[in-house]
Amino acid sequence: MDRIAIYYRVSTDKQDLDSQKVAIDRWLLELPNKPKTVHIIKDEGISGKHENRPGYKELLGLAVQRKIDTIVVYRLDRLSRNATVAIKTLLELDEYGVGFISVTQPVLNLGHSNPFRRTMLAAFAEIAEIERDTIVARVRSGLEAAKRRGVVLGAPVKVTDDLVVKARELRAAGRSYKDISEELDVSVGSIHKALKA
Repeated sequence: MDRIAIYYRVSTDKQDLDSQKVAIDRWLLELPNKPKTVHIIKDEGISGKHENRPGYKELLGLAVQRKIDTIVVYRLDRLSRNATVAIKTLLELDEYGVGFISVTQPVLNLGHSNPFRRTMLAAFAEIAEIERDTIVARVRSGLEAAKRRGVVLGAPVKVTDDLVVKARELRAAGRSYKDISEELDVSVGSIHKALKA
């Protein structure tokens, strides 16, 4: 742990960084081997829900360029308020050989000296995979429910002359928009367009 980046973040202008600084300064003082370089990066008045934070982007840039070997934060939620994003970030950091230290949550520490680091990363990877599978299942379920409700998915149907003629004939015969859409296998919206054409 020779090249570290300390990342501070507060969500509002009313909050200050003092409590984070005090805890991290104490942690630095207790280190048996002091880091050779320390980058201080801050995001003030920015929510941790957003990934588009100047300091956060700078932090990840240092990791990608391998200018740091460890990121230090007060708590994991300083890095991100979104657990999925935080886990994804920790896994990406590991790919660049960058460790992670939360000074108030030692159970989450993924420093290079942690003997359980690989186990924890594997657990995080599994959690991320479960989250991805859950999202895919939700999307599929939503699409199936939409189909059952009669929603036509995919690109909009082009209103052709043939569609206009058929729709007008069926409408003149007293058929409802829904009946016409089902018979012609297009959305109700397409039938409205066809009849207005």
